Amino acid sequence: MTGDTKRRESANRTVELQTCDRLRLSVLACALLAATHRAGPCDWRIRAGIEAAAEPAEPSPASCAARPRACGAGNPRAGTRIGPAENVSVCVPVIETPEHVAAAELATRELNAPYLTAIMEGRYLESFLAAAGADAPKVAAEDMNAIGTPVDFVGLNVYLPGHYVSASDAAPGFVSVPFPAKYPMMNSSWLKIGPEALYWGPRNVAKVWHVRDIYITENGCSATDVPAADGLVYDTDRIMFLRSYLMHLQRATSEGVPVRGYFHWSLMDNFEWADGFGTRFGVFYVDYATQQRTPKLSASFYREVAARNRLV
Repeated sequence: MTGDTKRRESANRTVELQTCDRLRLSVLACALLAATHRAGPCDWRIRAGIEAAAEPAEPSPASCAARPRACGAGNPRAGTRIGPAENVSVCVPVIETPEHVAAAELATRELNAPYLTAIMEGRYLESFLAAAGADAPKVAAEDMNAIGTPVDFVGLNVYLPGHYVSASDAAPGFVSVPFPAKYPMMNSSWLKIGPEALYWGPRNVAKVWHVRDIYITENGCSATDVPAADGLVYDTDRIMFLRSYLMHLQRATSEGVPVRGYFHWSLMDNFEWADGFGTRFGVFYVDYATQQRTPKLSASFYREVAARNRLV
């Protein structure tokens, strides 16, 4: 399994996190409150999340104004909002200086050319087509119009930094810095730990394409998750991961990056594509032989984040 091939269905209901930026967490938070027998104001939060998500958004300039259809005009049902959930290649500046930040923005557009750039701009970049050569996609004009149909929001699946980027005087204006051999990883061969990805991912997408509504449609991590003698899973590594990533997401929203919701992957351990049952992403431990579900320590952490409306 690779990060580029992870395609999953995210939860379709949200819980509102009452911070100043009104970020929403997934319905998982309510499941945790119920599962751990803690009272919490879930019902109204779910309703508020659903109602807010159904409100039509003002079209963003890059995704709508420059192209034929106004956002929502062709939706099959009034109030329906449509957007992708893309495994974006997150480009992080090696150091947060103006030249490296500008290089990361440029790289975001160039290194996402096959998918997100094509969707947002309604065309393939010439640089991408030239690099692909004989393998370049051959797309009819009507197909490109469909690919470039304006979207109402952009969903981002963010797990790791795809590239650390440094400014360069040579074309294309940036270089990707190689990852060291001992770069820290979670319990998957592809899952590099880079909490800043949850800041730079949505920040760059909003800046490059003037997106006004962004959802983090996937974020989470695998861990070894071995039950202790008392039967519980003390996944402090997952808590470290979530706390660090959410801190950077909080930075993004506090700076005005329009992230409207966050969906954690995942509620329960499950069949993880090519890894099968060999890796565990859930905050609930599943005994596959008995189907018994047990909340991990990270479930309590996530419950508290939702209940207190802040990082803990």
